[in-house]
Amino acid sequence: MNGKFTIDFEGRDYTVEGGERAAAAAKGGGAPVGRGQWYITLGPKAITSLEVLPGESDSALRERIRVWLAEHPEMPNAEDIVFGGG
Repeated sequence: MNGKFTIDFEGRDYTVEGGERAAAAAKGGGAPVGRGQWYITLGPKAITSLEVLPGESDSALRERIRVWLAEHPEMPNAEDIVFGGG
């Protein structure tokens, strides 16, 4: 799976990005930190992060994200949580 991609769920385009080591993230302008995590955002809003599962296929990851989003329908409308504290 590439380090960053989008996934459509219920008409919204979510961005999914793999975390980087802290030093690499700082050099890259504030990318998400934590190699063992996938970070899911909707625009600037942080939705959640999911653990990287070794050997997980692209399709399995996409399905796991869709299942999580379906189980948490409140998240797109919840109070804004933005990465970077802003």
